[in-house]
Amino acid sequence: MITVFTPTYNRKNELINLYNSLLEQNYHDFEWLVVDDGSTDETQKYLKQIKKEKKININYIYKENGGKQSAYNKGLDYAKGEIFLCIDSDDILKKNILYTIAKDFEKVKKNKKIGGIAYIQGYINDKNKIIGTTFPNDNQEINYFDIYHKQKVRGDKLIILKTNVAKEYYFPLIEGEKFVPEALIFNRISRKYNFIVKNIIAAYKEYLNEGYSNNYFNLVKRNPLGNMLYFKELYDLEKKIYNIYGYILFGIYGKVKFRDILKEHPAKILIILLYIPVFIISKIRK
Repeated sequence: MITVFTPTYNRKNELINLYNSLLEQNYHDFEWLVVDDGSTDETQKYLKQIKKEKKININYIYKENGGKQSAYNKGLDYAKGEIFLCIDSDDILKKNILYTIAKDFEKVKKNKKIGGIAYIQGYINDKNKIIGTTFPNDNQEINYFDIYHKQKVRGDKLIILKTNVAKEYYFPLIEGEKFVPEALIFNRISRKYNFIVKNIIAAYKEYLNEGYSNNYFNLVKRNPLGNMLYFKELYDLEKKIYNIYGYILFGIYGKVKFRDILKEHPAKILIILLYIPVFIISKIRK
């Protein structure tokens, strides 16, 4: 079974479109697991209403607001399927794509080196236009880090995991913060598992004005410690000055003392050399 997981917060109107895309699937062995991260609109009323229709299997979980990553962790706790497909509430699935996904996973389910499959995505308002770039080699086995940092693939992809693999990698939850970069988890997965990449459009995205993608810098600035951790671990995979810059910058935004910034990073000499220039940049980049 496939778990189609959706974390949501005040997205009742967008959920209608996603629900309709699930009704268009010709593969029915799936659950729609929705974790409501404390919505104050009519999300709860809508989900309870369509659950009564019994057109698809819906599992609705309500929790207090804690951010997308805490909702993701809750989704892992409740997921029943062998395949874990996370799709945002303002996106939709391509018609009949679940059948394709189930067939693709059947081919790799016994391969313990494969953690999941990555598909390309399109735009809701222009379904023939892909987001970012395609994968250079269709059906290639490759890890997440190499996809973005060596092959220079760009744009959001629909990355679907084996559920048992996903449950090895919960998001770290940081007190006082509600966001951790998703790439942090996928980079961790890269250390142990590869993906199969497919140049098949599997879903369509909409970038809302108030969404994560359109407000990313302000979002990570409000949640600096998660981003600091991301850049620290990224430096372990790719020893570039930019990753030290990001680590220091978000440490400053998080009001972390210099001695603690220095203590937690292996490249101590570079931290010392770059700290003052980055501190100046932090005051300029409001």
